[in-house]
Amino acid sequence: MKMRKVLALGLAAAMAFSMAGCSTPGQETTAAATSAAGGETTAASGETTASGGETTAAGGETTGKKVFRYSTMTDPTTLDSCKANSIGDNELQQLIGEGLIRNNAGTLQPGLAETWEVSDDGLTYTFHLRDAVWPDGVAVSANDFVFAFHRLADPATASPYAWILSGLIKNGTEVTGGEMALTELGISAPDEKTVVIELDHPQSYFLSLIGSCCQFFPQRQDVVEKYGQEYAGSAEKMINYGPFIMTSSADRAFVVEKNENYWDADNIKLDRVELSVIENGDTALSMYETGELDYVLIPSASVPNYEGAPNHSSFVNGNLDWIYINNEAEYVSNKNFRLALSYAIDREDYNILVNNGVYSAWGNIVLPMCDGAEAGTTYGDTVQPEGYPLKADETKAKEYLQAAMSELGISDAGEITIRFNSWDNETVKRVAEVCKEMWETRLGIHVEIDMVTYGEVYTQIYPNHDFQVGYGGWGPDYADPYTYLYLFDSRNTGNYSNYKSKEFDALIDQSIAETDPAARLEILAKAEALLIEDGANIPLQMRTAHYLLDEDVTGVNFYFVGYNICPIYADCAPTE
Repeated sequence: MKMRKVLALGLAAAMAFSMAGCSTPGQETTAAATSAAGGETTAASGETTASGGETTAAGGETTGKKVFRYSTMTDPTTLDSCKANSIGDNELQQLIGEGLIRNNAGTLQPGLAETWEVSDDGLTYTFHLRDAVWPDGVAVSANDFVFAFHRLADPATASPYAWILSGLIKNGTEVTGGEMALTELGISAPDEKTVVIELDHPQSYFLSLIGSCCQFFPQRQDVVEKYGQEYAGSAEKMINYGPFIMTSSADRAFVVEKNENYWDADNIKLDRVELSVIENGDTALSMYETGELDYVLIPSASVPNYEGAPNHSSFVNGNLDWIYINNEAEYVSNKNFRLALSYAIDREDYNILVNNGVYSAWGNIVLPMCDGAEAGTTYGDTVQPEGYPLKADETKAKEYLQAAMSELGISDAGEITIRFNSWDNETVKRVAEVCKEMWETRLGIHVEIDMVTYGEVYTQIYPNHDFQVGYGGWGPDYADPYTYLYLFDSRNTGNYSNYKSKEFDALIDQSIAETDPAARLEILAKAEALLIEDGANIPLQMRTAHYLLDEDVTGVNFYFVGYNICPIYADCAPTE
């Protein structure tokens, strides 16, 4: 175990409230970390490499192993890339998998595809695969991509992320809905080294998306069929191709070893990466101080203790936190009641009570740092509509409540009880308790908190709409407002909010058909304004992640699209 000089700082006794999520790239960088600006870039033929080099003995041989250790607060929902459904899932998959291209903190570079071409109409992408082999020596083929896309789209797979194909890949909506055969999906393999993907309509963010999201990684049909329902149940029951290979998934710890057959292995400096699930942020912080971890997110209550520390930095990580509303559930199916809930939340007080003021209160549904119509501009600086007030408006909240009660035939607010779903860690429990107190105090209603596991929330409760309100959020899959707004399209199977509006769907369709970038963003701004007017959900905050990174670690990337931390090209001093 590597020991470091422990900072002369007392660890805060308060419970840590640090949550995974997404916002913009880091605004602060250190020599030990790289932070990329948001937005899509053109394909790069060059390679991104970590700074620093290997430590060698006098004879020139490498001494010891380079191991990077860090932690997460929640278990991955799955080890199956087709069924991945969270930033945590994607971060792990980025280590052990790779798609046609790789989005390396905003720079698009070749992945399993060496080259690609795009048709003049922007609808057809042709990718040419490099020579690569799976860990058992079998060549990676174009059919591995076709199989993975088909499996993702197949209703029988029940992938919670199948909706990403809808409105994206040709016939994606019909195939994921079971209305067309899998073979009708817009992906084909003319030969073993060529993958052709046809889009439903031109997408400026398509390459960024498939480079960021693990759902587009290849899969081996023979291995998936061998294990059946047990596929990816553990490291021993899966196969993956990437910079690293998973060797263990036992005891809530995920160990990956360098893949010597990876096409860019010469630029992979780490020998091993160890990711452990540690639910308590203070425990993880203590482990960092004793040298058991090389990177840790600082619990928000402890951030002031590390201001000015040389290994402390931060980045806006792209996540927007909000309260999901099941728009068809009891009470919350009423628009005025939903608005009463939203106006009763004091977002600034919430941020202080839950996150020690470390995050930023936010009243909109779209991240303001999403790309604008022109290079160097953002959605928030140009067309984004006004959101909910950051301070509670108790007068307006009560007016909406009275209107709702009149429509619902209720005379006493005390008759109303709503159920708040959250998952079983102290962080999210605190979120629920703060919202409960605000609603009960300002509206006079009753709130019951229902705590389950993180996996249950995102694989069962939200997808099946088995809730009234519940904590959650969204990290963007690409730096465009559409990544947030499409979540509310009534035709989207990932519409956890059960929001249904013909007017909203029409705006989404208009944005798809619009080829002028400025006009398209104006349409999307109208769509966001409609969601705010209807009280489709309750936005809470944008997250800023504060972290400590060991002084000998270089080349770690932080990003706000698809994942937050990527140590693939990291380097460090030998530790073993």
